[in-house]
Amino acid sequence: MPRRRRPRRSPRRRPSRVGGRAVGHTEAVASSRYHEMTFSGTVGRGQAAFDSASAAVLSLRMHRKAGVRMTMPNDTVGVGDVVRIAFGVGPVALHGSCDVVWVVDEPRRRGFRYRTRPDHPEDGEESFVVDWAADDDVVVTIESRARPNMLIMRLAGPVGRLGAALVNRRYLWAVRKIVASETGGLRPTGQAESA
Repeated sequence: MPRRRRPRRSPRRRPSRVGGRAVGHTEAVASSRYHEMTFSGTVGRGQAAFDSASAAVLSLRMHRKAGVRMTMPNDTVGVGDVVRIAFGVGPVALHGSCDVVWVVDEPRRRGFRYRTRPDHPEDGEESFVVDWAADDDVVVTIESRARPNMLIMRLAGPVGRLGAALVNRRYLWAVRKIVASETGGLRPTGQAESA
């Protein structure tokens, strides 16, 4: 007897609503078919480092310093903004766009999350959060859940995931550089990022 195949369910958005705008993650991004990465690292200490790192993240300066061309409608990200991304040079450049779905702006925590749009090389979400810990360390955490959305990314396979990991590490490097240049501080010794 032939085996009956279950129909594939299409991903559905199930965001929570705040002020009429979607701010949650999608059901599809929470599934096991997405590759997850988390990178975290100390970028400085104290209020000045927290303010500098927060500004670098929320203005996308971190992305630009890491070599990713970004455009957005305002000086800092806001829920509902469309962020346009370009990475690479000439015919091998990857282009895409993302919707900002969540922003946090608290006294000791700032950051945002965006969800890719259909024109992005990957399908998923990525968040960038700056925390000012009780021990005065300022920590940047980058979390992503993604899967290939375009043929070039599918063909890249593990090499594509390695590329994404290198870009995320470069984001941490960029924030450290920005914080050090703005606060006169040096990178804390003995602090390594975790993956």
